[in-house]
Amino acid sequence: MNYFYLIILFASAALLITDMVLRYMEKIESFGVEKKLFKLTGSTIPIEKFLPENLTMAVVFFLTFGAAGFFLELVGVRIISLPIALMAGFFACFTVQYFAASTIAKVKNKTLPKGDAAADIQGFAYEEIDGAAGDYGVVEFLYNGVEFHAPAVSANGTKIPKFEKVVIIFEENGFYFVQSILEVFEALNE
Repeated sequence: MNYFYLIILFASAALLITDMVLRYMEKIESFGVEKKLFKLTGSTIPIEKFLPENLTMAVVFFLTFGAAGFFLELVGVRIISLPIALMAGFFACFTVQYFAASTIAKVKNKTLPKGDAAADIQGFAYEEIDGAAGDYGVVEFLYNGVEFHAPAVSANGTKIPKFEKVVIIFEENGFYFVQSILEVFEALNE
């Protein structure tokens, strides 16, 4: 098994170095590695962050898997080296995709707007928002060049159909209070 882990370790290290050289030295950004590998999403726990998001993260997964497996084989833990090496790869993916990605997004100011900073941003209802029934929906909007999906409530308690243009009034506790563009113009036409 030592050779198995070594082959995976060296192959993934070579691919990661090649990827980094192409990205940061040659400025070749998109040649297929940014495509999502899985469409799995967790509703409360971000389970999708444990799986490699794209091919670059798959290389990081295999690099960690190979290094952990080789180390475990050297130490003498041969019986359970495979499952522990797999878990090490999953945790490396989670660490990079969840913690590092959110830190980089905060530094680059690519996070959801909070409070009054969200006011006057236009988007559309990604899901129906039924304010009359007290149900919330999801809105899609562009902020700082990044597309966001966020939970939304109708500010006036009206029903906003799917794909209707909306204006965000403000944000509170993670919910965006929105108003339909048609409601804005109805008040002006009266």
